[in-house]
Amino acid sequence: MRVLVVTSIFLSGHGNFIAEQVRSLRSAGLDLDVIFFDPRETRLNYAMNWPRVVGAIGRGRYDIIHTHHTYTMIMVGAGKKLTGSTTPVVLTVHESEILDRAGRTRTWHPTSQLRHFLPLKRFAAGQADFVVFVSRQLAAALPAPRPQEVIPCGIDLVKFRPLAQAECRRRLGLPAPPRPIVFFPPNPRNRRKRFELAQRAYDLVREESPDAVMVTGGHVDADEMPLYYNAADVTVQTSYCEASPTVVKEALACEVPVVSTDVGDTREVVEGVPHCWVCSEDPRELADRILSACGHRATGARQRLLQLGLGLDQVAERMIRVYERVAGCA
Repeated sequence: MRVLVVTSIFLSGHGNFIAEQVRSLRSAGLDLDVIFFDPRETRLNYAMNWPRVVGAIGRGRYDIIHTHHTYTMIMVGAGKKLTGSTTPVVLTVHESEILDRAGRTRTWHPTSQLRHFLPLKRFAAGQADFVVFVSRQLAAALPAPRPQEVIPCGIDLVKFRPLAQAECRRRLGLPAPPRPIVFFPPNPRNRRKRFELAQRAYDLVREESPDAVMVTGGHVDADEMPLYYNAADVTVQTSYCEASPTVVKEALACEVPVVSTDVGDTREVVEGVPHCWVCSEDPRELADRILSACGHRATGARQRLLQLGLGLDQVAERMIRVYERVAGCA
């Protein structure tokens, strides 16, 4: 089966989960081509890459087109109309702003306003032949008049696995155990991740554990992320909104405790895993849970991920079944 993937998120630290999915699908024997462009460089990249998308669709080489964003879905839909293509399209919806009903991550900027404009996302979903939501919460918030399924992005359980904490800290130049390390994986400048709440919780942690250290991401190469998770005592997530946060699953794959606000599918993913907590937005509660998690392991977390079908190979199998269903090959 030949699949064309059209995406504006594919980079390390920005859509690496899609790159991992593409790799796993290729390993399963699918022939995938990827059209990727980065609108963070310039929004004109949508227009500049329009000929590539139309050309690929018009050549008619593919059994399935898979898009990963509202705007790329609109591009593909328009390209199909222009070329008369009948190739079926699968859209995966990742966009956490759909769950930001209070608009706390919205700014004055026109692109931010568009990202939060649900009618546009409903229109895009209506152009697809099949819609994949990465969490039940997204599916509930954006009803789509199309066949659909909830399939979160998977985790590479070979890459993300438990490693010796002391050795990871040595390799990264971080303080040796037993000094507590709190890991905040995303870029602190990302408004949606709400670093200021993590900082307030960390300040309270320092009152009781003055030698605690917070390490932040945003600058970390994807290949080094397993070292950072394993170097930490606890991974903290304080986002305003998430869909199916990869950092939670990556931390659990390393059996590192997670303390998080109640966003996306975090609660169901960490359910039953020891020393993992879903908290309110109260810094004091977050701090108390961080302190209680330090010095412990999230034993059994990898089994929880497998139980939920969140290994890369497991997710690839489910996605292939979707492709076969949509292409009429089942």
